[in-house]
Amino acid sequence: MRIERFYNTSASEIDGRKWNAYLGISIQNKAFTPEYIAEFLRWAAPRSAQRTAVVVVDVLQRINNQIFDRSSPMAALAKAFRKADEIHERIRTALDSLPKEIQDSVEILDWCDIIEETWFIPNYRIFKREFEENTPFRSFLTGLTRGNLGPIIGRLQETDVEQLTRYILMELPELVTGFMHGGVHYNLNVYPGPIGSIYDEFSGQPFWPEIRDQLHFIGPISSVEAYL
Repeated sequence: MRIERFYNTSASEIDGRKWNAYLGISIQNKAFTPEYIAEFLRWAAPRSAQRTAVVVVDVLQRINNQIFDRSSPMAALAKAFRKADEIHERIRTALDSLPKEIQDSVEILDWCDIIEETWFIPNYRIFKREFEENTPFRSFLTGLTRGNLGPIIGRLQETDVEQLTRYILMELPELVTGFMHGGVHYNLNVYPGPIGSIYDEFSGQPFWPEIRDQLHFIGPISSVEAYL
């Protein structure tokens, strides 16, 4: 893989198997081809301390479907699951192209698999409360959403923007702490985009120290911006 940016790590640390790498697949992102997934696994598996994971971010896509397709909640969720099935097929294609030792070292997870009681849920509750009560934090997250949407923002209502912001809000426990699954802390976030920049932006905000001090951190985290 071609690594364009490191956050809180280096090539030597990754090669030294300090981290457990994971790939969070946004199911509408066309970058996640079978070739990209296979190359990620080929690169990450021998460099991970214990295990490597692929997380299919399925349930959260219902938020986008509700807003952009004007779907009912149930129809939006059903569409998200159908798209997730396509992603799982791409993952199977990628795995089938790899040696057995790599296949055996990989966990394939859905979003619900990383939601657990010790770390994720308490941190989500903190972020949710801050979103409701902390105006600068709320404005910061909605600003991220507006920036991600680009010109399409002009076609959306303010309530739409707030609803779309909840996608980011629900991802924050994973983005800020990684996640635990099967006794392994997955803590190297690999993504074909500047995923680490969100944490960089957070850490520079006046509201961040107060929120940070409430969170439950599993251990150090890192990320890389990685392309084929």
